[in-house]
Formats: sequence, structure tokens, C-alpha cells
Amino acid sequence: MNMNRGNMNNAHPRRMTQQRRAILDAVARLGCHPTADQVFEMVRREMPKVSLSTVYRNLGILAEQGDILPVRGYGDEVHYDHNTHEHYHGICRICGRMIDLPADTVKASAMSDEWRERDGFEAEEIVVTVTGICSGCLNATQKG
Repeated sequence: MNMNRGNMNNAHPRRMTQQRRAILDAVARLGCHPTADQVFEMVRREMPKVSLSTVYRNLGILAEQGDILPVRGYGDEVHYDHNTHEHYHGICRICGRMIDLPADTVKASAMSDEWRERDGFEAEEIVVTVTGICSGCLNATQKG
């Protein structure tokens, strides 16, 4: 969980350009923690002249501003999440699918408060990623 939600660049907020809006909308419409390549493919359908580097740059700006969350997948793979509310992520070790997991079982803010009180440690970011098997892969292994 990123402890600093909201506009991360308050001193110089960036305006919402047409390309940036299309990229943000694509992340939300894809809704499955898309990669930059997946966002690029969707945006390119509406804006054929958009470049992959433009998509990467704008995903970075949107993440910096707190409009989306970058989430690490396997290796160096980065996914983007339009859900900026407190939650965690589960990654299927078989197919790589990423899902949102509710944060109500473990509250990162409570952990942060306890660490600050007990150890004087100020947490800036808490990332919880759970590796397991998604329902689709679990069903497939049980049938086979």
C-alpha cells in the first residue's frame, strides 16, 4: 500500500491531456492490471499515431500523480491498477493473473502506526503481494 495517496506532485500538477485521458481510461477499461503494452494496444485503436514511449511516459506521470498504481508482477513486469484505494494484490504462480485482495484483514495503516509508535519508523510505502493459484488454474488442475 502506498501510504501517500493522492496527487504526488502537488507543486506542479500536470494537466489532463487527451492522450493522458485515453491512457487512464484504457487502464480502467482493461481493469485486469494491464501492462504498458496492453494499454498501448487499446489506446492505439483510438489514437493510431500514439507511440509506446508516449504511453510509458504518461503511465509514469499518472502513477506519480496518484491516479493509478504501478504494481510489480513477475520479474521486471509492471502492471497498472486504476484502483487507488487500500488493497493488496494476489498473483497466480501458474498463469501470472493478478487480482485485487481486500485490505480489511491486515491494515497497512495500523502496521505503520504501530511501527512509528514502537520503533520511530515512518513507513512511506507498504507493498503486499500474495503469490498463489487463481481459481481458474486451481479448477483446471483439479479437473486434470
